[in-house]
Amino acid sequence: MRSISLFLLFVGMGTGALAQSAYPNLRYDAELWKDIPPVVLTYLNENLPAASAAARQMNFPVDLLLCVAALESGWGRSELTLMANNHFGIKNPYEDGPSYCMMHMDYVEGKGRVMAYTCFKSYDSAYESFLDYIEHLQVRACYLDIMTYDQPSFDDWVEVIAGCGYATDPQYAAKLRRIRAQYHFDFLIGEAWR
Repeated sequence: MRSISLFLLFVGMGTGALAQSAYPNLRYDAELWKDIPPVVLTYLNENLPAASAAARQMNFPVDLLLCVAALESGWGRSELTLMANNHFGIKNPYEDGPSYCMMHMDYVEGKGRVMAYTCFKSYDSAYESFLDYIEHLQVRACYLDIMTYDQPSFDDWVEVIAGCGYATDPQYAAKLRRIRAQYHFDFLIGEAWR
């Protein structure tokens, strides 16, 4: 009798309620969600609490933090993220602290994408990775440019980060903007997380 009741509850909930309960940290909209791959929803749902905590602590936009993390980590599927909790590809060339070393594709100006062996920082948690990324930006002099804006927009932040040389990919800024727009970060990330 109990299995029949559970089955009826399952059927009664419908797929929308089940989908919504699978990603409780995200704002739900059936029409938007149907066009967003599960890997995107899963990554955002799992990392939103840690990203939000780090962003609030460091006065950084959570949507930008997650856009960069998603791009750098392949939505959490990269070897570096899976093995070292490094969501940003932060290198550790002097192996100062825990490291994870591996072969990877890198962009070298004038050569394009090349294979390289590099040691990266290793973290105990995603939260530590998010905090370190923000701190990594803050030690760069060009990062201070954002402090000259009265109320910097997402695009202002993107331009400053891209201009700081964090990434070598010439399309970096465009990719961040595309991720935010394509996956509706403005909607998915509710005010409670900002």
